[in-house]
Amino acid sequence: MGMEMIDYIKENFTPRVEEDKNGMKVILSNNSEVVPDCIIWFERAKRGWSKKPVGNTNQYIIVDGYLLPLFEFFSKYMGMEEDKQEELRRQLIYYCMDIMDNYFNPN
Repeated sequence: MGMEMIDYIKENFTPRVEEDKNGMKVILSNNSEVVPDCIIWFERAKRGWSKKPVGNTNQYIIVDGYLLPLFEFFSKYMGMEEDKQEELRRQLIYYCMDIMDNYFNPN
């Protein structure tokens, strides 16, 4: 079910990467504007952090995410059970890490 949801997200949401004073963020905007924007925040990895950074030269890690609108949409309209939220969250993390990798290394 996780991959089906990610495929749906890839088809119906436009990802964009933005930088601000707090770091980087991947914003997933619904193409039909039915679901509010979902955001995954990244910060530059600091020495001693144990989480895996994104990319080789520009190393960022995920520090937070606002995914509630997406989870509510999948629960209400696509029948996602609560026990599948962790699987979707994990798939979204990998998807957003790929987006960041492609942002820094567009080839």
